[in-house]
Amino acid sequence: MPYNYFKKGLIFVLAALLSFAAKSQQPKPPENHLKIVYFGSSVPYGQGATNHKGYTSLFSDILKNRTSASGYVWETVNISIGGDNTVKVLNRYKTDFLPQNGKYVIFALALGNEGIHEKGQPMFDQFEKNIKILISKARADGYTPVITNSYTRNDYNERDYSFIKKMNLLIHTWDVPSINLLGAIDDLSGHWVNGFWDDGFHPNDAGHTEMSYTIVPSLFDALESRKPMPKRIKGSYIKSAKNRSESKSLLFTPENIVHPFTTAISFKTGDSGVLLQLTNAAGKGTISVNKEGRLVYSSPGSEAVSGTSIVNDGKWHKVIVTHYYAKGVTMLYCDSTLQGTLAEKLVTTSVRIGGTDIPKKLAYKNWLFYRSAMNPDEIKYLAKDSLLKSSLELYAPLDGKKVSVSDPLINLAQSMNTIKEVK
Repeated sequence: MPYNYFKKGLIFVLAALLSFAAKSQQPKPPENHLKIVYFGSSVPYGQGATNHKGYTSLFSDILKNRTSASGYVWETVNISIGGDNTVKVLNRYKTDFLPQNGKYVIFALALGNEGIHEKGQPMFDQFEKNIKILISKARADGYTPVITNSYTRNDYNERDYSFIKKMNLLIHTWDVPSINLLGAIDDLSGHWVNGFWDDGFHPNDAGHTEMSYTIVPSLFDALESRKPMPKRIKGSYIKSAKNRSESKSLLFTPENIVHPFTTAISFKTGDSGVLLQLTNAAGKGTISVNKEGRLVYSSPGSEAVSGTSIVNDGKWHKVIVTHYYAKGVTMLYCDSTLQGTLAEKLVTTSVRIGGTDIPKKLAYKNWLFYRSAMNPDEIKYLAKDSLLKSSLELYAPLDGKKVSVSDPLINLAQSMNTIKEVK
């Protein structure tokens, strides 16, 4: 055999062997498209809860017990280990995570184990860098990542709390599904709400329950259906009927039980009337514009709080209601200005806009519903029309003229929930 032919054949064989070796070293693509892996530290492991049945286990129960319109039956596995941080999870990624062969992963890590209390900014930077690496690695290996934000600890000081809120605002804006755990159990100073913690680092059964409610129940159905991340759109608005007696309502019913929540909507009017109605286990509450042009929140109980900002000026305003169930407080905002608070605990079953009691010449746009409460830093961003995305169950642009979307009632959030037009 001529030397050149032998040489070419040898090169071909070597190239084939190298190609086979390279392929054999590549991670296997996910085999179970309906498997979710919880990958984090002690809180997602269930520390502080009876029999370690923490918020991840409780959410697995929610997935099992709900009726999925998509027909998906989800499997979950928990490989979280107490004390882990981003460095340790990166070290365990290949050995512990990849063999699970699931398609979805919740990276459930927090700044506490990273050392934010002890070392500050360097640990903030390390957490941000490593979380982004984990997201990129998971996507490169064919997995869909979801991340949780940071939450409370009883040893946090004002500086620590500032870092937590800053990191969570970043996570809100990243191009990855995320979960706002902080808004479930924050006492608004970075500590656990009394009665919701087992020790200074971990929630108890009640705290884990609150955290489980912050995860959008149909998030993974939406991801499996390839529903994209929501993006803020510049659309139009919907207007009330000229004859208010003919005005219909738009009804939003959250999936599963809701404890902490935030709802917001932009509106424009020059009159008085009801803007929004909250249905609660104890009755109905309303947010209205009174004759003086100020917002009034009337609780499902017997109390009410009146605002200070004038909103019947024919200009666009945003009304925001945020409820911390664990802390037992509801806060009413007009744009970014706090109008007042009420001490109460709500179990909201529906939110409604429109109807026969609305102001004349009313316009709505950009209706949002989150399964978590929001602190003043988040409210400021929300008021500036920033699309915060953690625990978002509803984003309805209400684009009546169909400038940017084909359906005025479309929900762009990564959930399978919808709003309905009712009489």
